[in-house]
Amino acid sequence: MFDFVNKKSKISWKITILYAFMFMMLIFLVNLSIYFFLSNFIDDNIKKSINNTIELVLSQTSGIGDPVNFFDTELLQQISRSEENIFFRVLNKDGKIQAQSKYLKDMDIPFSAEIEEFRSGTKRLAVKTIPMNNFVFSKGYLQVVRDITFEKNFLDFLIIVLTMAGGIGALISVFLGYFTTKKMLSPINKITETAREISSSDLGRRLEVSGPDDELKKLALTFNSMLDRLEKSFKRQKQFVSDASHELRTPISVIKGYVDLLDRWGKEKKDVRDEAIDAIKKETVNMKQLMENLLLLARGDDSELKREEEMFNFNNLINEIISEFEIMEKEVNLEFVEKDEINFYGDQNLFKQLLRIFLDNAIKFTSHKGRIEIKIEKIDSDNFYFSVTDDGPGISSEDLPFVFDRFYQADKSRTRKANKGSGLGLAIAKQIVDNYQGDIDVESEAGAGTKFIVVLPLNKNNKKEA
Repeated sequence: MFDFVNKKSKISWKITILYAFMFMMLIFLVNLSIYFFLSNFIDDNIKKSINNTIELVLSQTSGIGDPVNFFDTELLQQISRSEENIFFRVLNKDGKIQAQSKYLKDMDIPFSAEIEEFRSGTKRLAVKTIPMNNFVFSKGYLQVVRDITFEKNFLDFLIIVLTMAGGIGALISVFLGYFTTKKMLSPINKITETAREISSSDLGRRLEVSGPDDELKKLALTFNSMLDRLEKSFKRQKQFVSDASHELRTPISVIKGYVDLLDRWGKEKKDVRDEAIDAIKKETVNMKQLMENLLLLARGDDSELKREEEMFNFNNLINEIISEFEIMEKEVNLEFVEKDEINFYGDQNLFKQLLRIFLDNAIKFTSHKGRIEIKIEKIDSDNFYFSVTDDGPGISSEDLPFVFDRFYQADKSRTRKANKGSGLGLAIAKQIVDNYQGDIDVESEAGAGTKFIVVLPLNKNNKKEA
């Protein structure tokens, strides 16, 4: 049976057959208990009846002579008439019959000092033999016989009834168990059908959740929640691919245009050739940077962001990055406010990239001769923060929730730089901060500048060094 259950593919059949088997075992045990209880009860009554009759006869003994007259014959007849199924046989010391009830005529009765059951034709009886050796003038035996045919037939009939009841109960349990299980597992069937019908282009379907708050309802809610996450993930992926394609289309179109220009005029005109080569080089660098950023984000999404960690001074790292930007951007005033000295254990190159993203973004949107402030400070013994604040045009409240989305640019017209970004910088920054279990936030309003705040935890290595 277990091999059959294992081979069945439907869980409803597995549960039904297992349930039916357990129900049959329960019925078997209950029926067995009922049978043994009644059987013992009836056997005890039979023994008690025989023993009580023997005590009554012995207490009414009236003579001590010949075994035939040893007992009161009227008493024995009266007991047989009143009990209807109690009979007597008197034997002499040699075991020969001296007197007996007519019911026992021609009946072969075993000679046993204990109560013993025997058959005589269709009758079933129980007998007990009493030796009369305690009397001085008489030696002999008294056999008390009880007809137990009715009781034994009742037990035989009871076995048949219990067996039939068990079989019928098992069949009913199979049918009821199947339909009950099928109804109870209907949410799982709905989940299966919904999952089969769902495709990447149709993730909006959901299960209808109703009924009691049981495990199946929780499963349906969990399935719907999973579909929500999948739908959001597919939408992000679709948007990501669409945006990436859009971002790559422009440099590819520029390169193709200059290649066509080279093909037509570059062979004859040196200035055209040089212009085309410079433009192609520039667009190639932009494409290379874009692909590296996309690869970094993809690795971060797959939790495969490689880190080469070491202890470094965060203040010195900020000063190093500021020095780099001061050489390239002399029109902007960079100020560093050091509230605390921070030694941090992490990947220095990743945090260089993080700081460059914030400074590059701040410089793009800062006015001529504007001011950018970088600040670092401990929050408590477990955390510190650094912030980058510019005095640019700021970000509107409608755009703030989306500034860390990939390829998102709040206002493409407000930058004073000709070379606009790809819209991946802040998404990469968030990926780096999240990878270190930190928090990143932005404070801004239109016309009032922007402030990016990064909170990072100091791990055990940080605290030990500090």
